[in-house]
Amino acid sequence: MTSRLLTTWTEHDSALQEILDLSPKSLLIFDEDLSPLKLENPARIAALNRLLSSRQQGSQLTIVVQKTEFVRQYSPQLMKLLRVYSPTLQIIHAPPQLEARKDSLLIADDKHALVRFHRDHARSRLITDDVQECKSYRTRFDEILGEGGDPISATTLGL
Repeated sequence: MTSRLLTTWTEHDSALQEILDLSPKSLLIFDEDLSPLKLENPARIAALNRLLSSRQQGSQLTIVVQKTEFVRQYSPQLMKLLRVYSPTLQIIHAPPQLEARKDSLLIADDKHALVRFHRDHARSRLITDDVQECKSYRTRFDEILGEGGDPISATTLGL
């Protein structure tokens, strides 16, 4: 059980990859547009593919974004995963009332988390192997999800 403060984008990137490499079976992400997470990186797409293709009971990747343009225009590999693994993978466009939120959450298996305090800065907190520390962030994610939103479709025709 560890928790540490990160202050640089390099540390943030390493922490994100560390969580993905732990091979979670569930991953929850809330972010403005996913661009700082660099999910199109081959190692990250491979980790997401492993999670989704594992077919473990409860395997799930849920992403909530405040803006969809980046996902739709610059995330072809993620959109491909959405086509292949829907409904195990859901990408949801957050409703307008969540526009004021400035943080970013990545929660794996309810026991690992990467929390960026403000979307424009690298300052974040990495939590590994600590269900209790992750509990409030999971609650926050559930509240975000509870606000609703529109599912993003993997096809170019639908939303």
